[in-house]
Amino acid sequence: MADIARIKGNIAKMIAQNAPESDIDAYVSSEGVTLDDLKKPAAPTLDKYQQAAVDERDALQAKGVDTNAGVARRYMQGLTFNTADEILAGLSTPFEMVKRGTLNPKEAYNYAKAREDLILDDARKNTGALGTAAEIAGGVGTGLGAARAGLSFANALPQGAGLVRRSLASAGDSAAFGALAGAGEGNSVGERFNNALLGGVVGGGVGAVAPGLVSLVGQAASPIISNIRARINPEGFSQSQVARAVNESGKSASEIAQDVIDANAAGQPYTLADALGNSGQRMLSAVARSPGEGRTAVVNALEGRQAGQGQRVTDIVDEALGAGNTARQTVDELTQQARQNSAPLYQEALSQRPVWNERLQQFFDDPVAQRGLREGVAVQRLEALAEGRRFDPLDYAITGFNEAGDPILSGVPNMRTINLLKKGWDNILEGYRDGTTGRLNLDEYGRALDNVRRSFLREVDSVNPAYGAARREFAGPAQVRDAVQAGADAANRGRAADNIARFQALADPSKQGYRIGYADTLAARAEKGAMGVNKARPLTSDKAQQELEELSLHQGPNLPRRLDPMNRRLAREQTMFETRNAALGGSKTADNLADSEALGVNPTLVGQVLTGNWGGALRSALAAGQNALSGNTAQVRQAVADVLLQRGANMSPAALQRMVDEATRRIDTIRQVAQQIGRGGSAGLAVAPSATGSRPPLVAEVIRNRNRNRKTDEPSQGAGQTGAEDWLFRLFSIRTPILRL
Repeated sequence: MADIARIKGNIAKMIAQNAPESDIDAYVSSEGVTLDDLKKPAAPTLDKYQQAAVDERDALQAKGVDTNAGVARRYMQGLTFNTADEILAGLSTPFEMVKRGTLNPKEAYNYAKAREDLILDDARKNTGALGTAAEIAGGVGTGLGAARAGLSFANALPQGAGLVRRSLASAGDSAAFGALAGAGEGNSVGERFNNALLGGVVGGGVGAVAPGLVSLVGQAASPIISNIRARINPEGFSQSQVARAVNESGKSASEIAQDVIDANAAGQPYTLADALGNSGQRMLSAVARSPGEGRTAVVNALEGRQAGQGQRVTDIVDEALGAGNTARQTVDELTQQARQNSAPLYQEALSQRPVWNERLQQFFDDPVAQRGLREGVAVQRLEALAEGRRFDPLDYAITGFNEAGDPILSGVPNMRTINLLKKGWDNILEGYRDGTTGRLNLDEYGRALDNVRRSFLREVDSVNPAYGAARREFAGPAQVRDAVQAGADAANRGRAADNIARFQALADPSKQGYRIGYADTLAARAEKGAMGVNKARPLTSDKAQQELEELSLHQGPNLPRRLDPMNRRLAREQTMFETRNAALGGSKTADNLADSEALGVNPTLVGQVLTGNWGGALRSALAAGQNALSGNTAQVRQAVADVLLQRGANMSPAALQRMVDEATRRIDTIRQVAQQIGRGGSAGLAVAPSATGSRPPLVAEVIRNRNRNRKTDEPSQGAGQTGAEDWLFRLFSIRTPILRL
């Protein structure tokens, strides 16, 4: 019989010397051995401890004692990461010392360990696949327990850690499990070290790729799971999707819900989709671009809301600027108020006799006075006619009219005559007012006449202070009326800095008139906007923002990072328009595809079939079923629309928070289960090589045999083969097609 160990040793030496494979093949043939001979493992030589264990087992079996430890023993081996034999041997050492009559615990331990090794080997032979599964299950149980106890690198990961960090943590856990399981297998320190090193390296490698594989499997299974859950509980599935949008929004659930409640309390139909921002808008867009009742609900809600935007914008500005009426109504009211307030003062002033002087005489002697008196008589006569009073020229010191129609004065003009002249000049200057802008566009003559009128009134006020007081009472509302026009002009033209400076220079009543005119122009612009036009957009310009901030009546303190009520409401209107535009705007292709899907007809698919493009038809058919496969069903979309279109009346911060918490708990539970399964799987893989008997012995087997040979001084087959030679021979067996060991 050929010395197989010697032949293997020689082959290893030839490999170390880089001998050609042809020489190695020739040598194998010259020894008269076959491939089967080389494949056969050398019969192990038992040391005295192993022989004692075999003799003890055989003796017990001869007496009818069942020495088979069974599946439970293998489960315990996996549960302890291959250290059950060491633990049991250690516990049996005192009894072995008594049994063997030795005071050397090491010697007793060797006997006990050999017995436990034999029991485990017999259990692995007798229990087969069931025992292997039990041993691996034991390792899985230990891994799960370690994960639950916090003995895992994954516990140090931050929330939402990426794949790289999770892979490193998994590699660390798996390397630790593999090293522990490897160290628990063997008898000598060197053997345990080699097995621990090999187990750690292999375990770390497997653990590193495990999270990626789990992620791929999860992504592959996710559509199926989503589809099942969506069909069983569409409301719950939709709430999970909305909860995801809440997390993506970057705002808390209570903050989002409060925004919706505050907006609706202010009269704005603000929805949850608006408060969520981009995440809610995109989700609502997905509903609006797919067939079903959800699509109809979204379109009707958003279009109906947009129809009222113009009025809402007008109300927001009017409220902020205190503009209850239109500019024209305000002017009419101010004029009426001026007449009522100044009437008694004018009556008192006109009943007084003026102190006449040469300066007043100069004004009356100028021809412009004749024109003013003529215009004044015409105005006064018409006012009297409108009020049903009798007009008597003598009341104004007018005794007649010349051929040109100019009044003839007799004696010293009285206060009524002076007031008549003032009204005439006012009427002449009013002819210069622009009907569109309301401004006085005076030419050179008009400016000169205006200067004369001002000088004349200053002189009259000096001789009759009561008349000056009556004019000031009437002029107050008149100045406000001018401010109304100035505010209206500012909304359309001018730079913000100039308009604000003019506003700040006004008295308080005129400031309010300015606000009214400004608001009236903005309201008119909003009313003229066509359906679908964003009425809030013109108010978002830098000019409008600066002017509105200055004109706004809300000058109180604001919360940090919060706009004042007017700008906050205008920002909501802008957001609501963006939501509508995101959901309903853009190309109509998506709508057409949705209509085709609702009819069950895919024009692209039909065209591909007619042209014989079967590959394209298959892809289109698969794409058509993608929504249903991922859980995006009509029922889910309807439920999503119901949640996203919630408004203040049915919005509850607590309910929204519960929705987010439930989704978060569900995700966290899945994460923990996946993490524990991963750790359990890593532990199972760590004990799998020993459970299946597939751990490569490599140098460890040689070291174990040589160590035992040295202790027992017993010859061993292959004693001349070194560990290096065995390693080289095994490399050759992998490399060479002839020798497959």
